[in-house]
Parts: sequence; structure tokens; C-alpha cells
Amino acid sequence: MEHHASCYCGHVKLVAKGDPAIQCYCHCTSCRRWSGQPVTACTLWPEDRVTFLSGPETLHRFSKDCHAEGGKFSCRICGGAVCTFIPKGRFYDIFGGVLSDFNFQPTMHINYGERVLSLHDDLPKFRDMPERSGGTGELVTG
Repeated sequence: MEHHASCYCGHVKLVAKGDPAIQCYCHCTSCRRWSGQPVTACTLWPEDRVTFLSGPETLHRFSKDCHAEGGKFSCRICGGAVCTFIPKGRFYDIFGGVLSDFNFQPTMHINYGERVLSLHDDLPKFRDMPERSGGTGELVTG
């Protein structure tokens, strides 16, 4: 199965194949400040299952560390957010809002310790990240 995504103006288009490795809500300060949202919908896909179909030359890459391999990608034409590349694990985080044909079904909240908006659902809420992802695995309530 293929899932399509694009920036706001549609110039940058990509496709992700199969299912994401992780679907979650992220509450970290970095994602909030970049997206302008109190929480982001994350879908992490292995790098080898993501293909840019058009517009890769118009992608703008931003990273707080200019030499970092990863970064947040947006369209130079419309400014629309597209994805983040996470070098550790070699994942693309394709934002749930740019996927046009995908049924977002999160399984957890991450970085909930940094939240500015509490969400009341039955999903586990990790203070930072699950242990398998390098976090403490500590759950929080609220």
C-alpha cells in the first residue's frame, strides 16, 4: 500500500510504502515551535520506504545544528511543512496533516512531560520516549 503526502501548494510530493513503524502524538518544544501547533501527529517511516516524487529541489532543510544529517523539511515555495529526517534509526517523520490518504491511528504520546495541552485519552503518555527508542520509558498521567 502507498500513502501520498505533499506540501501546502502541492509542489513537493512524496510517497510512503507500507505502514509506518510508529504513529504517535509528539508534545516536544522543538516540534511545537516549528509547526506552530500545541501537539504534532507523527508517522515514522523507514528511510528506504519513502520516495520524493516531485519537488525535492525546492525542499528547505532546517536544523539547529548546521552540520547535522537530520533536519526539518519544508517547501521553499509555500513554506509548508513536509517531514523531518531522523538520522538515529534512519526514519522520516511525515506529519500526519500532509498525508492525504492515511488513517492516522496513534498508539502513544511522546515527550508528554513538555506538553502545553493535555489530551484525555487512553493512550500511554511517555514523559520523554519509550525505552526502546532511547527514552526513560516513564509514563505520566494527566
